[in-house]
Amino acid sequence: MNIPDSATPVVVGIDGSKHALRAARWAALEAASRDTPLRLVYVIDPEAVDRQESIDRAQHALHKAWKAVTDTHIEVKLESEILSGSPAECLAEESRRAAVVCIGARGTHDAPDAPRGSTAVEVARSAPGSVAIIRRKHREFDHRKWIVAVLDESASATAVLNAAEADSTWRDAPILMLEPWSHSGAPVDVRHPVHAALERYLRAADNRHLESVTLAMPGHLSNLLRQSACIDQLVIVPGDDRELVAELTSDEMRKTLKGSDCTLLFVRSCPRASTGNGVACQKGSIEPSMVGQR
Repeated sequence: MNIPDSATPVVVGIDGSKHALRAARWAALEAASRDTPLRLVYVIDPEAVDRQESIDRAQHALHKAWKAVTDTHIEVKLESEILSGSPAECLAEESRRAAVVCIGARGTHDAPDAPRGSTAVEVARSAPGSVAIIRRKHREFDHRKWIVAVLDESASATAVLNAAEADSTWRDAPILMLEPWSHSGAPVDVRHPVHAALERYLRAADNRHLESVTLAMPGHLSNLLRQSACIDQLVIVPGDDRELVAELTSDEMRKTLKGSDCTLLFVRSCPRASTGNGVACQKGSIEPSMVGQR
């Protein structure tokens, strides 16, 4: 995704789980490719009986995530912070000021009466900004796996294509573009930004080494992913399409993608400044000797 402000961070939700560490490693590559900071965020319960114990636990988890990123030897500026509130609400609020919020497909902050992965689902469905649900079984990327981009004529469609193009370039991976118009026979408004951007991309000489193709958008994307979860490494969709977001974050879809390397990226265009929606997320202090800036 092309974000013009290089100070706009990639944010990762950290909770001490192995899934959060995988998300941090994935996000480090995203931040490096954008030349933007990587911000690690841990959210503690404001009503915890022992607040200092919660802060200590948060510092330990952030330290592990910090080390997991530095061990990758990816050159990226690291930042970290402890917030207080609901994990899902705080991460959703973070998305207003982030290039993308990355969160593990499962975590320790999932509600006790909800399925594993409920926090990731809530963030993906409610955040005003872009959100990635990270599934990583292997540390290394398989360049034979496809990036799937779902295109429509919404306000986010061009951003979806830009994100796919950027990720395709630095992963050296092909793009499978799903769209509803080229195979329908219906008239196409060639002046629409997404049509113009797609035409430019397909004609660009430096993209021709990649096996990028367009296919008709299926009636249900979940049916396609059910058949191809093993060959897709990233699925990018317009986050403004509520029905599609709900379909891809359903219990059935999570079971289908379980154990795969198929990450979901929901792209949205939203105001970067907070609109004051009343979400109570308070900043906390972090011990500099454990977690700082690099």
